[in-house]
Amino acid sequence: MGSTDDVHPVVRVVATVLGVATAVWSTWCTVIAFIGGTMPLIGLETSGSFGLGVLWILIFDPLAVTVAYWISMAVLIPLFAATRNR
Repeated sequence: MGSTDDVHPVVRVVATVLGVATAVWSTWCTVIAFIGGTMPLIGLETSGSFGLGVLWILIFDPLAVTVAYWISMAVLIPLFAATRNR
């Protein structure tokens, strides 16, 4: 896959939606870690603090984004293979 010209438009749209959703979710969880509340999708309730927010940024955010990347690749690679011109 040397160029993005051979990527089907549907794959581009799905990749963009997954990327934006991951960024929004990660930012939302980070804000919740600082101010307190219930984190979306994982249901973890926190009282919020500066220390938890920093811990979230340094430890949990990279792990969560990595898992989201793996999930998006599990969706995008078969989709790319199915839409690729032979």
